[in-house]
Amino acid sequence: MNTYAVGDIHGCFDGFRAILDRIASHAAGEPHRILVLGDYINIGPDSRKVLDHLIETPAITALCGDHDMMLLAAARGDARSIWNFEYHGGGETLRSLDVAKAADIPARYTDYLRQRLVRYVEDGQRVFVHAAIDPAVGEMAFQDDTTLLCARKPVSPAPDRSAPFVVHGHFPQADGLPEILPHRCNLDTDGCHTGVFTCGIFDDAQADPIDILQVR
Repeated sequence: MNTYAVGDIHGCFDGFRAILDRIASHAAGEPHRILVLGDYINIGPDSRKVLDHLIETPAITALCGDHDMMLLAAARGDARSIWNFEYHGGGETLRSLDVAKAADIPARYTDYLRQRLVRYVEDGQRVFVHAAIDPAVGEMAFQDDTTLLCARKPVSPAPDRSAPFVVHGHFPQADGLPEILPHRCNLDTDGCHTGVFTCGIFDDAQADPIDILQVR
């Protein structure tokens, strides 16, 4: 069964909807699963639409991104977290949700982000995360959220290590092209700025993507 992994969305619902349509066309009715790699909000204009679609489509597995955690931290009212959220594009999210401050975001959205997002997904050959993993930590359950969600560089095991292939987003590619290396694959093609949204297709035969779907 194919797995379709979608890079960062950042409130760009039109791009999200377009890549989901491409996935449906490619899958052609065959069993498949869809993972989205985090960062559903901020920067783009339609965070509400993105979140509504995820809430209403439970078959999509949604990973947690650092921007999603920024919203939850800001909603708790900490002044530093509010500043961080707004500095990273949170104003667009507030406008989309028609609220003046993060504390007023409806529970429909904060509950979804708090309860339904997952930290990582493993499938035997690969691990899907938002940002990175620490190669020194053997089991994924012991990985720190700072690395999984907020790493400052795309750390993953070297190709010669007996470790799973890492599929991630978080690191925007200004050229609109996914970054595919022997040990990891970065699917964040900075859609809000490049207009390019990207999905990697994975199967049981090999760890790296068997194909890439993109929409503009």
